[in-house]
Amino acid sequence: MTEASDRLGTGSRTWRVLRKRRFGLFFSGNFVSATGTWLQNIAQAILIFRLTGSTFFVALVNAAQFLGPVILAPWAGSAADRYDRRRILFVAQGSSALIAAILAVLSLLGQVTVPILVGCALGIGLGHALSVPATQALLPSLVDEEDIAVGIALNASTFNLARAVGPIAGAFVVAGLGFTWAFMLNSVSFLAVLVALFAVKPRPQHFVRSRRAPLMDSLRLVRSNSTLLLMLVVVAVVSMAADPVTTLTPVFSTAVFSRPDSFTGILVSGFGLGAVIGVSFVAHRVTASIRIVGLALGLLGAGIACFGLSSTAEVGFVSLVLAGVGYLTAVTLATTMIHASIVEEHRGRVMAIWSMSFFGIRPLASLIDGSMESLVGPRTAALCMAVPALLLAGWILRRASVLKS
Repeated sequence: MTEASDRLGTGSRTWRVLRKRRFGLFFSGNFVSATGTWLQNIAQAILIFRLTGSTFFVALVNAAQFLGPVILAPWAGSAADRYDRRRILFVAQGSSALIAAILAVLSLLGQVTVPILVGCALGIGLGHALSVPATQALLPSLVDEEDIAVGIALNASTFNLARAVGPIAGAFVVAGLGFTWAFMLNSVSFLAVLVALFAVKPRPQHFVRSRRAPLMDSLRLVRSNSTLLLMLVVVAVVSMAADPVTTLTPVFSTAVFSRPDSFTGILVSGFGLGAVIGVSFVAHRVTASIRIVGLALGLLGAGIACFGLSSTAEVGFVSLVLAGVGYLTAVTLATTMIHASIVEEHRGRVMAIWSMSFFGIRPLASLIDGSMESLVGPRTAALCMAVPALLLAGWILRRASVLKS
């Protein structure tokens, strides 16, 4: 296998990329929008847990939100190669803003039910499914060629900075202002990314001119490239191992740690804080290598396992911080190696496969996680979700010298 051996950048490179108008605007808009998304994620998790008292229904909302990539990823990836990526993002983000606004109005009227929450989560998830391949394919055109890895790490940091800020904000908004405000603030937050998309001017896009841009071409590419295939498997396992952060934290907050349900936001923010630390680690110090990916995957699995075993809220919080470091490092380096393995004309479709790997596994993971919690309890569920990450990490570390060229 080919090892991506370039340094991911220094502090000066990071700030240079952020100061560039086209990337800086996109970064800022994405951060505001992602913060609103996490604010709503926490609010809807708390609300459905209050309505049902069931972790399974929390898992059902999570599954609905991540079902979109399974349904739309093949079409969304082809569209990202054939059509203007900014226009795709306008449509997707605008639709999500409208759905969040509708949910806020229904909440104000006291008409929110479990089916409505699941339906709105599904609708926003479909918009997200359109956004992910277009965003991932757009990123390289917003930075210089030598800064692509730094751009990927910084783009990942927007979501994870938001994961650190949004859940705490969500907990305070729900406790102080109510669910309606949480949903409305999310709707308004989409305006930031819409303004950024209007203002940025990416490098010209190379369009696929054929009447069709079949996903099968890119699937054959993935099958023939062992580095690409392994990194997509890593992305899927990372996503699966991280599911307890959203599915199990409400029941850990109340039943295990004897805290109010709003403490869910604090726990999720711990994972986000770890991811922010991971961004700094990736962007400044780490060479993209298969061995580092294996170590990061192991740290994620160990952190989730420790969370499952934690006896106090403080230990649980620290465990999620460590898991967040491993999560961000593994997914960013794996994504960087994927970008390094593909050409521009396949980028949208391969990133659609990335979307299916990262988000498409989540509906199944959430349902497994929620069902196991109902059958064997939250601690065992968290431990079981950590096992695939630990096993794959061990396999990668044992074979690292063989896997790299």
